[in-house]
Amino acid sequence: MKVVLSYRCHPEGAQDPFTSLLPVGLLSLDAVLRKEGHRVTLANFSGYPWKEVRRILKEERPAVLGISQFTHNRFDSLELARVAKELDPRCLVLLGGPHATHAGEEQLAQHPEVDAVVLGEGEETLLELLRALAAGRKLSEVAGLLYRGNGTVLRTQARPPIADLDALPLAAAAESHGIGVDYRRQLEFIITSRGCPASCLFCSSPLFWGRGVRFRSPASVVEELRLLRERFGLVYFSLRDDTFTADRERVLEICRLLEEAQLGMLWNCQSRVTAVDQEMLAAMKRAGCECIQFGVESGSPTMLKALGKRITPDAVEQAAAAVRRVGLNLSIYLITGIPGESEEDLKATQRLIERIKPQDGQVSPLVYYPGTQLFSQAVRKGAVSERLFEKASGEGFLVRSDPFVERSRRGILKSLEQAGAKARYSRRDFQKQRELVGYSFVTEMLAAESLEEGEDFAGALALYREMVRREPKNPWGALLEAGLQGRLGEFKAARQGYLKVLKLVPRHLPAFLALGELALELGKPDEALDWFDQALELAPGDAAAAEGVQVARELMG
Repeated sequence: MKVVLSYRCHPEGAQDPFTSLLPVGLLSLDAVLRKEGHRVTLANFSGYPWKEVRRILKEERPAVLGISQFTHNRFDSLELARVAKELDPRCLVLLGGPHATHAGEEQLAQHPEVDAVVLGEGEETLLELLRALAAGRKLSEVAGLLYRGNGTVLRTQARPPIADLDALPLAAAAESHGIGVDYRRQLEFIITSRGCPASCLFCSSPLFWGRGVRFRSPASVVEELRLLRERFGLVYFSLRDDTFTADRERVLEICRLLEEAQLGMLWNCQSRVTAVDQEMLAAMKRAGCECIQFGVESGSPTMLKALGKRITPDAVEQAAAAVRRVGLNLSIYLITGIPGESEEDLKATQRLIERIKPQDGQVSPLVYYPGTQLFSQAVRKGAVSERLFEKASGEGFLVRSDPFVERSRRGILKSLEQAGAKARYSRRDFQKQRELVGYSFVTEMLAAESLEEGEDFAGALALYREMVRREPKNPWGALLEAGLQGRLGEFKAARQGYLKVLKLVPRHLPAFLALGELALELGKPDEALDWFDQALELAPGDAAAAEGVQVARELMG
């Protein structure tokens, strides 16, 4: 059956490097449906004019259109559904995703262009739905759906969570067909578990995934990373699990397998301050982890309690101290605009930032989302309408909109900037990290980058070369050395370095682009054209490669 799995972000997010990407779940759905023999197109319409969207849908003519709906793109999703129905009334239009799951009844009641809503994780539900359509069976027989029938919204039998996540095919292995999809950027983001052990009042994850956490096996995770390096030349990735470190022994096994496989992967992850320890963090660093992100939210115990965080500022400080001893980069998420938040609460957050010294962080005002305890409580108290999300007013809804919120946000950002300037590790810090962690290419990489910042280029080059000597299968030493040589004008040496990278990772797109740029610097536009053409073969439509081709052709006359 012909299926299009689509997404269109809110216009304000079209230039955002994360929001503009397809949700990770769509790639999993694509792999599952393809395995069963369906013809699937992944369509990322973010930034596309509506005229072009209409043309593509008219050309694709899907029997089923699945649309991923979040709160920020709720109206863009509905407009996409309306356009699809206008072009082909027979097309079955499905909504899925967090907003659709938690506000599905309202969507179906108010919008006839939507035929059904997939509740929660969609792999098994969508497969069963397509089988039902092919057999002429009714939607009422498919578990995990909301649909319209007899003039009302009906709910089918609940579908249990997928018990064995390893049974799902890997997105990295699928031979996908995409429109507007940058697979290299997409596949840098990986999810290795579903669910979260926490129950924060502002988060809808527990209701979406179900209580508890389900994990992919360590072997499955490492196999996906191997495929990403082999098929797409990726050597950096980001684990987007709500709490990657929720199962300590699993994390240690993943790290052991990564070291054993010698993939030379650099990565970051999200975690919770109560779910890490120094031994685990050291193992993660030896396996290539360079940054960990914590949901800190506030430095005020009162505000943490108001958010349902079940952590304390002391726990934040202990986790941050362990991160600094091991020598990872620390990034934190913060929230302001919490009901009852005062100037003293703001100062408590700023003091905490100063003490823990994160390298960077993000601060966001508190907003309502369907499916959260925060929203449900506000509706019960009469603070907001249960139909709040039907209003067309931007991407989200602030819990507070008084002047304090923006003033607090700016103040926290300033504190993050000041802390980041003080967070740099010293030579003494790096030496202590080597003694504590043992050899880690991450330590050497960060130490070399610090030397570069101090313009000790000879020292940095020496560290990069030692990385190559210690781990000849790891591409990062050669990659960083070549990058520095290029910046220093040592173009021939840099060229040799990037060629070494391609021997290790034959499909590494940045190396092809860098070789093209170096060929231009060396006055060899014909060679540059060859490198850029090869880059375009790897990544059709890549803007940097296309621009390089144009420059090389102009120089060749």
